Amino acid sequence: MSNEMTDITNKLQEYDEAFDFYMDRGQLPESIPQGDLLGDFISQTIQDNPQLESQDPIWVEILKDELMKFIEAMLKLFQPIEENHRQEKALIAAFASGGTDRKRVLWKQVYRTIKTKYKPVEVNIDGYIEQIKNNEDLDAVFVSMVKDWEKACDQREVRLKKLTIERNEKAWEHHVKECGNYDYEERKKIETVVYSYKALAEILRIIGREQPKREDEMDDTVKRYLPLLPSPPKPAVEIDEVSNGNDLSHVLPIEFAVMADTETEDIFYLKYATKKLQLFANKPKEQSLMKVKQQKKNKPRLEKGPIIVSLDTSGSMDGEPIKLAKSLLLQLLRMAKKQRRKCFLITFSVRAKTLDLSRPGSWKLVDKCLEDIYTGGTDGEQMLNAALNMLNTLTFGMADVLIISDFFFDIPSRTTMDKMKKEHNKGTRFYGLKIDNDSINYSNILDKIWKVKIKKRRSFG
Repeated sequence: MSNEMTDITNKLQEYDEAFDFYMDRGQLPESIPQGDLLGDFISQTIQDNPQLESQDPIWVEILKDELMKFIEAMLKLFQPIEENHRQEKALIAAFASGGTDRKRVLWKQVYRTIKTKYKPVEVNIDGYIEQIKNNEDLDAVFVSMVKDWEKACDQREVRLKKLTIERNEKAWEHHVKECGNYDYEERKKIETVVYSYKALAEILRIIGREQPKREDEMDDTVKRYLPLLPSPPKPAVEIDEVSNGNDLSHVLPIEFAVMADTETEDIFYLKYATKKLQLFANKPKEQSLMKVKQQKKNKPRLEKGPIIVSLDTSGSMDGEPIKLAKSLLLQLLRMAKKQRRKCFLITFSVRAKTLDLSRPGSWKLVDKCLEDIYTGGTDGEQMLNAALNMLNTLTFGMADVLIISDFFFDIPSRTTMDKMKKEHNKGTRFYGLKIDNDSINYSNILDKIWKVKIKKRRSFG
């Protein structure tokens, strides 16, 4: 990926997060500087659509998706503006920092640039030439000219970006109005299909890890070994032994006699300083306590980690099965995107195709990835190995793996099953959705497998 595309991708991610932040708090995050044109466009768009708060959340998703597409287009159109700005700022810096000879060399380029781009009210280059002719303090004239030039240069960049937004804003608004209702109906249709099948709704709940908290699962029996504790001290009359120290409350009377004599007084203070005074001692017996109790301890719950989805696009899935499979897939991807979870998509038939949705900018490639379907047989082995390879990466370690298929392919080889067991022991869970197939293959291979029969006369669009 080029540096320019990386820069756009990173900025797009910032604006994506800024949209969510504004929807939650009614303001842009501090990461978006004040006066940022596209940040202001986001906030203005949300303000212009106050009904979003009371509408179906799908409308928010649609507006956000369309808004991010517009911002991405603007960022691309901003690139030549920003590059010209950088080049001109470099010329300004070179002219300002150069000596007399350097300024003389650059003067023609400087004059042509200012004369071409700026009005006299912005940078009066001809006026500065007259000052140069009649002023002995050339440095002061050049400093003033550079100051005006630099200010005009920055203002010009902002002005051109504003014009770019204004020229495309109306077309974008028209597109949103034209396509918004269609997109909403399509997403609602997918949602309706998915939730009309109990198995599909359960898959979304389990992979979405949206199980309600159960407090009874958080009770632990905790054994605590308390520190060594002294038993209560005995009264002074029950002296067991004499020890050394400087605790004046336990000093033997003979030591006070030493202090009372002026000739031995210094000996008392020496013994006090070195903790060698004789003391009454009733050394407590040490005892340790073990306390067993029921304690409410909040176990750390699993975070919503990465997801790997494998979609069978072979010929046997043609028709209603692939439509149902794609409905579940798109709903899963919507959920993953909303939860900002890393996602890896595998489509497989004769060969496996992959799309790493954890890479910035890759979500817009999902539709293209799903175009190549209904071709040939099914190579489940290649698909499983593609998933296992991703499980061994830092990004997708311990991901949930879901296979959406009719499972008309052989069970994995012993080597592949050993690899799956190894990943399972690390924490990965393998799930499957079996469409229109009552066979028991894979039932003992995956952690859980759901079976659905296509509901007849149902249209998936």
